[in-house]
Amino acid sequence: MVDLMEAEHRVADRQIDIGRPRCAPHAWQQWLSDRGPACLPAGAIVGADQRLVVLAPHPDDELLACGMLLHAHARRGGEVLIVGVTDGEASHQGTPGWSAPETAAMRRRERMEGLDALGAGTADLLLLGLPDGGVGDCGAALERSLRTLLRPDDAVVSTWRLDGHPDHEACGRAAAGAVRAAGALLWEAPVWMWHWADPVESPVPWHRLCAFQSTAGALAAKQAALARHRSQLSDRGPGLAPVLDGAILERACWPLEYFFLPST
Repeated sequence: MVDLMEAEHRVADRQIDIGRPRCAPHAWQQWLSDRGPACLPAGAIVGADQRLVVLAPHPDDELLACGMLLHAHARRGGEVLIVGVTDGEASHQGTPGWSAPETAAMRRRERMEGLDALGAGTADLLLLGLPDGGVGDCGAALERSLRTLLRPDDAVVSTWRLDGHPDHEACGRAAAGAVRAAGALLWEAPVWMWHWADPVESPVPWHRLCAFQSTAGALAAKQAALARHRSQLSDRGPGLAPVLDGAILERACWPLEYFFLPST
């Protein structure tokens, strides 16, 4: 059993390590295939009559975390609320020609284009405008906002509270508190975890990991949606690689999406 309090103390290590993949995507896939986490249908995660609430720290995180699940729920006419926590204005910080307001406006446009390509363009979208890179300082306010939004029968997806990126972790913590208060269920999606973790040494609750497999059409829609986030796919300037590097894009091609089961 993983000691998550110990894992929380290693937050600095996780956030340093997200800059370099520790385990290649193909090695992860082999390990996951051998391990065989439970594969759940969409209805086991969010019922057709339930609302799917997705808490996305930055534009594109709704795709990286649960793009295929979003596609599946939207296609069957399910209610969707996407909470965009930040506008991602810091992704090109310090790059000439990329002011924070201009970057935020571009990323908002890319998000809308991506949701259209995903088939979720009619989803409700709430943009909170919290500071990119500073969500942790607003954690209490974020949790209060979520408490006013959530309903007891919601299925909530957030980035994992130990994901490795400070904004991702702050969103996971706020979601966990708000979900407990509302009596809803929280599915936590690892996004950056695949960068810093390894299958053996890392303090990850693998016993809670489950998978969702949708149709080939859902995977194609997820790829098309990610392609709309052009600012994240191109070099940011001299010596600065794209935000969405090769490892992230390769993982986004996996036929399964992974979540940590709601804790009881």
